[in-house]
Amino acid sequence: MRFITALFLTAVAFPSAAFASDDRNIRIGGTLLYTPEYAGSADYDLRVLPLISFDDIAGFELSGLSLAYPVIDIGTGQGPGNWSLKAGPRAAFDFGRDSADSPTLTGFEDISASLLAGGFLRATYGVLGLRIDAGQDVIDGHDGFNADISLGTYIPAGLLVDKLAIQPALTLSWADERYTQTIYGVTAQQAAASGLPQYDLGNGFHRASVSLLGWYELDDRWQLNGIVSYREYIGDYRESPILQAPDGTTSDVFMLLGISRSFGL
Repeated sequence: MRFITALFLTAVAFPSAAFASDDRNIRIGGTLLYTPEYAGSADYDLRVLPLISFDDIAGFELSGLSLAYPVIDIGTGQGPGNWSLKAGPRAAFDFGRDSADSPTLTGFEDISASLLAGGFLRATYGVLGLRIDAGQDVIDGHDGFNADISLGTYIPAGLLVDKLAIQPALTLSWADERYTQTIYGVTAQQAAASGLPQYDLGNGFHRASVSLLGWYELDDRWQLNGIVSYREYIGDYRESPILQAPDGTTSDVFMLLGISRSFGL
């Protein structure tokens, strides 16, 4: 079924994954997503999801599908001439994969949803921002460890377009062997059932992404959110028989449009 990257749903709630807001508020709304059915699928789903996110409730931050607790929060601020650093534990939810989504996956077991337990780091220096999210699945989904490393810059509302803030970003995704073999690999048993060749993989960087995120202030409460991302599978992972199948792809896009209302705390 649903290949929805938690990184993007994390970014929807508050302006910039690295340039976080200092305001305490909660946002409630909804999102429309256009996303591949699973990693490496050329077929897409159009889905509607609710959005409930908050910042600094008893120290916790809920953003999309992730819950974080900053234990380090230091710096002089954000923007030119300033720096900031936030880090702490983080838990994130990720959807799995239904083998019924594609005849290519005949003989594959479904991949259950994953709960990633790990941590995050957000750092800014001047106009540049760095974010690292990492976690180990603890509920027998893909059973692996995954990390996203993102570098971007934040252009505040009014600098280029009135009421529109944007963030271009580059992301590299790394995973261990359990993750990559589950998502991209083909075991001997799966090969016999599906007709695909057996394919074994190890750990490494498996995907690179170029993204543009935007936030448009409709008024002092309502906000439109948007994401467009182009993602390229790299290295040995792009040669996976799943990606090379007739209904597979070595690159995909992710698009999101959301609307939300903020409530002060």
